[in-house]
Parts: sequence; C-alpha cells; structure tokens
Amino acid sequence: MKLLYILLVGIFCLSFYPSAEKSNNSSNGFYICVEDFLDNTFHKYIVESKDSVNHIFRYFFKSELELGNVQKPISIYDGDFNFYIARVNITVKPNGEKSFKHLKYTKAKVDKRSKPKPVYF
Repeated sequence: MKLLYILLVGIFCLSFYPSAEKSNNSSNGFYICVEDFLDNTFHKYIVESKDSVNHIFRYFFKSELELGNVQKPISIYDGDFNFYIARVNITVKPNGEKSFKHLKYTKAKVDKRSKPKPVYF
C-alpha cells in the first residue's frame, strides 16, 4: 500500500514539471553594438539571421568589405564607427522581450616571449 501511495504522489509531482517544449525558447543569434562617432549615437541590435547581420554591416560600412563567419567576437574601428559583433544565445522572455547570453569562448593561448639573450662583444 505504501508503494502505491508513493507511486501516485510521484506521478502527481511529475505532472507539474515543465515540459521541454515550453522551456525551449532560446536560439542562436548575433549581438551587434555600433558606436557612431559622427553624430555620437550608440546602436544595439540582437538579430537571429546572418542576412540581417550583413545588412547592418553594409549600412554602416559602405565599402566592398564582407563579414565572413563569426566564430569569436569581432571589433572593427575605422575612426567613424566602432563596430562590435559576437555570437550569443537569444532567449525570449514571457513578456516578449529578447535578451541574450554570451557564448563561452576558449581562451587564446599566448606563448610568453623568451627574453633576448645578451650579446657580448
């Protein structure tokens, strides 16, 4: 009888556990910050598609540059604009706002330079 009671309580508790469909409201995307020094404005964008990233990039940099694959955060400064882009996980809050969480990148290994050897004449 105890076993049946524990089983019923367990099933009842699991019925209130959130399903995977409701909790899966995140996707991959890009976070873009553009600081415009010409008119002292600051723009922030959270986009999900690479086409939107290319459109924003072409809007600020009217040149033949192409933004390739973004594997790690990139910062571009040309005197007029400070352009920063990073890959992020985008989450949608219950009220409809988008927020993001930066991806964790591996630290770049930097080999320490060896000290120059003294030269004797």
